[in-house]
Amino acid sequence: MKYQILIVGGGNAGISTASKLLLKNKNLNIGIIEPSDKHYYQPAWTLVGGGTFNIADTERKEADFIPKGTTWIRDAVATFQPEKNTVTTREGKVIEYEYLIVCPGIQLNWNKVEGLPETLGKNGVCSNYSFETAPYT
Repeated sequence: MKYQILIVGGGNAGISTASKLLLKNKNLNIGIIEPSDKHYYQPAWTLVGGGTFNIADTERKEADFIPKGTTWIRDAVATFQPEKNTVTTREGKVIEYEYLIVCPGIQLNWNKVEGLPETLGKNGVCSNYSFETAPYT
């Protein structure tokens, strides 16, 4: 597989970037690598924590947001090879690109803080960075 533009991440940043590029040139060959079948509107999680927005309304099907004219690659990147303009996915696919945009979102490492995984979501310990814990904030 080869794309003019390869976007790693199908969250708000990846989807909106693909859409903006297609508005400029509808003939671009764009691939979006995103393993999740769910799309979360994370900016609303602060409103969920404030009690003014329902968490269920922040979750949708990823397929509903993939821009027409792009290719959704349902996989995750395992390694980047910038010297070859390629990435390799978890499934072992090698994907070539001319331009690479990397916006995979955040990686939550609750376990890096001693005791946090055990108390998160109770005892007043909360975070609006997770679908599971945002309602508790």
